Formats: sequence, structure tokens, C-alpha cells
Amino acid sequence: MEVYLIRHTRLDIEPGICYGQTDIPIAESFLQEAEMVRSKLSLDLDGYRAYSSPLSRCRRLAEHLQLTPLTLDPRLMELHFGDWELKAWDDISPGSLRSWTADFVEQRCPGGESYRDQFDRGVAFWQELCQTPADQVFVVTHAGLIRTLLAYVLDTPLDKSLRLSLDYGSVTKIRFRQDVPIIDYINR
Repeated sequence: MEVYLIRHTRLDIEPGICYGQTDIPIAESFLQEAEMVRSKLSLDLDGYRAYSSPLSRCRRLAEHLQLTPLTLDPRLMELHFGDWELKAWDDISPGSLRSWTADFVEQRCPGGESYRDQFDRGVAFWQELCQTPADQVFVVTHAGLIRTLLAYVLDTPLDKSLRLSLDYGSVTKIRFRQDVPIIDYINR
């Protein structure tokens, strides 16, 4: 089984704004970026499964790539930043931000979730995925979720996963050799 973890394309939002599960519109460059993503994939139209975060930035990319049938799975959503959603990072109380960043793995954002919460739902998705193998699996999702899945596959501490650079429209490939996940590439 080959699993392609695909990060959504760029968004139409000002830099410095906190967003996670808010449905942000895609940037005007979507078509060009989506075609770049397509060029990175080897789409075998037989024997594949496709999943996407239900947020439009992921769903629209999956639809553009003609990944049908497509299963929308809320476990693939980005971290829920709760009360901080759509606030400028600079406008968030420095004390609250310091408290959260000191232990973002376990500390929940006010009204939101922790990185561990995101990890747990990502792992639940991954384990279910591994129970129903296919030749190819395409997962269109978010950087945070991809990082948590890579931390799980690599058995790496969650706080270290933020060291992984994942560009908009990037593809990460994991294949299985005798039920062992092998990472072929990250952020291509």
C-alpha cells in the first residue's frame, strides 16, 4: 500500500492570523498550485481510496484531482484553535500564548484542542486506514495532521514534529513493506 499525504494549497488570508478549523478560502493561485500537486502524484485509477478533511481548502483540491469517490473525514481537520481562531497572533494574550506554547502537546487552546487531541484523532484515522488496505491511498489534509501522522509512524515525540517543514501543496509518501511503514519522501 502507498499512502500519499497531500497538504492543501495556499489560502486567501493575511499573514499572522491564527486559523485551524475555520474554513478559509483558497488563494487565487489555486489552479496553478493544484496542477503542481497533480504532477507530483502517480494516479493509478484502479484500486485507490481517497480521503479529505471536510474543510473546503482540502476538499476542493481533492475534487480538482478527481479523487472519487471521496470520503470526507473530520478526523483529518487541522488543530482547533478555539477562541483564538481568526485572531491575529499578536492580539492573543501573551500570558495565554506563553502557557500554551510551553506545553502545546498537552495544553488545550482556550475553547479548542491540544496537539495531543489532534494526534489521537489522526492515529485513530491511520489505524483504521491500515485495517482496510488499498494499492494507493490519497489523503488531502493539513500540515498539523500530517506532522502528527509522521510522528506516529516514526515513533517520534510530538513536540519534535514541528521541525518538519511542509509546504502548501506538498506531498509526503509512505509505503508499506510487509506491514512496516516506510517513508519514501516528505514535503515534495
